[in-house]
Amino acid sequence: MRFITFIFFLCIHQSVLANSGEFFIRPVVGVSSLSDTVGQSNGVGQTNGSIIVDVDSGLNGGIGFGYFYNDNFAVEIFWEYRTNESNTTLPDASFYEEGNYASNLFYLNGTYWFDWDDKWQYYLGAGLGWVQEIDIDLETKGIELSYSGSGETAIQGFIGVAYRLNKQLSFDLEYRYSKVASAELDGEQNGGMINELGYDPSTIQLGLTWRF
Repeated sequence: MRFITFIFFLCIHQSVLANSGEFFIRPVVGVSSLSDTVGQSNGVGQTNGSIIVDVDSGLNGGIGFGYFYNDNFAVEIFWEYRTNESNTTLPDASFYEEGNYASNLFYLNGTYWFDWDDKWQYYLGAGLGWVQEIDIDLETKGIELSYSGSGETAIQGFIGVAYRLNKQLSFDLEYRYSKVASAELDGEQNGGMINELGYDPSTIQLGLTWRF
């Protein structure tokens, strides 16, 4: 994470020396979709083996802080939290009908903004991320198991359209796809571990970009 932050501020420093760009801040909120996934459990329940997680739609929110080099190119540090309801089946056929699959991630994004078309502007981008935490909770009949992990690398791509209110403000509508190669989650209180659990969320979100 320190390396990502260093590169971000180095880019900003070079930009300030080269031209008079603009900083921006961008809060977002959206609907989170996450594919059902299968992982491998060890010490969870009575039997080791495949664990099945069925995931419902959820919510995400975040905020980005970045810098426009010019009208078309920008870099951004972006923080995101998302949560999705889930249910889980263990290898011993134990079923946890309630639960939550959530994450806290940081990204370094690069974005290309196409030229304004009257009040509309399209953009696309990609980013490299660091997983501060992914966690999953399994709940049934007053029993709760919790597993979490951190440190994995994530990637994402996104595309969107902005509607300009004035030179400083625009509303954004965006589709974003992210992927963590494999989540490794440790249980609380020696509750075993879950490995090879997929995490590939997609998001439709609204944002507000303020340039200053």
